[in-house]
Amino acid sequence: MEFTSSTDFSLESFAITPHTGETEDAKKLIAGIEYSESITNPFLMASATVVDSVGLLNRLPIKGGEKVAIKVLTNMGEEEITYEMVIWTVQNRFAEQKKQVYTLGLISAEAITNEIAQVTVGTTGNPYSIIGNCIKTDLKSSKELFGENSLFEVKMLPGLNRPFDFFGKMCTKSVSPQAKFQSSNTENTNETKEEIKGSGGFFFWETRKGYNFYAVDSLLADEDSDLKSEKLDRKAWGSEPDEPYTERPANVGDGGDDRFTIKRSVFTSEVNLMNTLRKGKLSTKVAFFNHSTGGYSEYLYRLKDNYDNMTHLGGQAILSEIPIGIDSKDLGDFPSRTMSVYIDHETWYNEPGVASPEPDDGAEDPTPYADWQKYFTVQSLSRYQLLQNQSCTVVVPGNAEMFAGDLINIRLINKMPDELVQNTDGSGPYDTESSGEYLIREVTHSYDPTMGNNGMFLTTLRLMRDSYGMKNQISAHST
Repeated sequence: MEFTSSTDFSLESFAITPHTGETEDAKKLIAGIEYSESITNPFLMASATVVDSVGLLNRLPIKGGEKVAIKVLTNMGEEEITYEMVIWTVQNRFAEQKKQVYTLGLISAEAITNEIAQVTVGTTGNPYSIIGNCIKTDLKSSKELFGENSLFEVKMLPGLNRPFDFFGKMCTKSVSPQAKFQSSNTENTNETKEEIKGSGGFFFWETRKGYNFYAVDSLLADEDSDLKSEKLDRKAWGSEPDEPYTERPANVGDGGDDRFTIKRSVFTSEVNLMNTLRKGKLSTKVAFFNHSTGGYSEYLYRLKDNYDNMTHLGGQAILSEIPIGIDSKDLGDFPSRTMSVYIDHETWYNEPGVASPEPDDGAEDPTPYADWQKYFTVQSLSRYQLLQNQSCTVVVPGNAEMFAGDLINIRLINKMPDELVQNTDGSGPYDTESSGEYLIREVTHSYDPTMGNNGMFLTTLRLMRDSYGMKNQISAHST
């Protein structure tokens, strides 16, 4: 099929396979499809608006759990795109002129299995391998898992956890294998405490290509960064565009290849100082109590001391200080959140020696399944919060090869008057603080076959990043 617009697409089929009976293609009844994936969601979701003039709902009938295979052909490639899901709900049904209009809710088949499954496989080893085994054994899935090992081995009791709930716990307990840690004494707010450094946090999510389990730092890392995972190959779930997506000035007319044009952009979140302080993103004090030894220690985690050891998407070279009070002291020097954590290295250790891996404890053969909370508890919380520093939503011409977890480079128009823009650093008409690389947190592909001759295909990207500016320029937020 020949497409004339960047938003053209063809709905090739919408095949529904009932629990009994033959597969039926309902593509002529489909008025719209929205497909979504997110790095914060372990399964895929979609919805389809059906204008039913043949009594499909009762004739099949649709009970829930029916398999659906959607095939589309887009302007971004010659191969068909296939989405395979199951029906989980029927909503918003009403009658109009002997037709019924309703919405079919679609979801990954594993999301249904997850509701009746419990983790039963071994939970000893690296989180990456544990998750991989659980996907095959408990979720009964043949989908591929792309990911990397965590720095630490773990041993856990799964209890009655469902697989996806268990994977979520694994994410917060996992640390990038390239992470570096160090402890030192620091003087702060008239107290002397040990300072702990490092970064943490993983994401587990599903894309059309399979499951993914990667550290936050790996997802944000450049090709030449020491923190980039050797196993992270973005081509496994999509390819980066050869050019940035660009917001066009209002006085520039249409014409030419507009596949990489930003149709609309909205910043949903940027500065929220109260939330930053309540969550302890800038500074947190953590008290650890080892109930096996009676040992007690306090640690201070300051984000600005760890910022340089993390990967970043923007050009903000340093974490800017926020002065407060008559002495203009930095807010980051004052812990705005206090946490208390119980630790116990002896839980999975039956030997007569010392289990603790801490150098000061002098263990000759410490347990590999130690309680590593000191190295991921506050680090993960801070890293997740920092990643939401800038949140933006953009709408672009449909691109089915864009996946949650991909990086995207965007250029947004500078909203300053022309005479002020000309006096900037030569960046042209673009806002250098808001433009640059972002992580795709969520992607929604919207297919509307009722628009025009070839339908309309748009992609909505919900983006986020941890720092301002473009990597090749100094950010104003660095000062």
